[in-house]
Amino acid sequence: MNLNSIIFQNILESPYLKNITDLASFQEIVNEAQKNVKSMEPFLKGSTPSTAWVIMYKFWTLPLTIRQLENLIDHPQSVYLRGIAFLYLRYVCKPDELWDWLGPYLEDDQEITLQGGVKAIHSTIGKMCYMLLNDQKFLGQMLPRIPVMIMRDLEKKLEPYADAARPKGGQRDNFR
Repeated sequence: MNLNSIIFQNILESPYLKNITDLASFQEIVNEAQKNVKSMEPFLKGSTPSTAWVIMYKFWTLPLTIRQLENLIDHPQSVYLRGIAFLYLRYVCKPDELWDWLGPYLEDDQEITLQGGVKAIHSTIGKMCYMLLNDQKFLGQMLPRIPVMIMRDLEKKLEPYADAARPKGGQRDNFR
């Protein structure tokens, strides 16, 4: 999994990961995520990785099948399972396949909390997918590099969504 070495190491050393080590099936991990994931930020406090990112790593250890990934993307009960699936794809998917996975969801208006707490950042699944396709970072975490030619193609495809994907009031930097 092409994660930044700091967050990867923090996930491996996380007490939460140790607590969910026994979860071995897809459904057990889904149930755990439904109960405990409340936002998509990479870190809670200091260097403690968030529940969402630990769950994403746990899915990677399975690894997920195409059908399981599709079930997460279209999960009817948890927007956070959907968010984890899109984030997972951004880290494991071949760059030339990203549009096929994330592109169809750019107009999805289901609300999601990207960052919790006092300075919460709320968005939609569509805007999150836009950020994952367009930006080099997600909430401060470097994303895997997309080759220049593929990025140029993505930028053209993303053009019609650019205005809708950015927050109002000049708060663009909140997403980085």
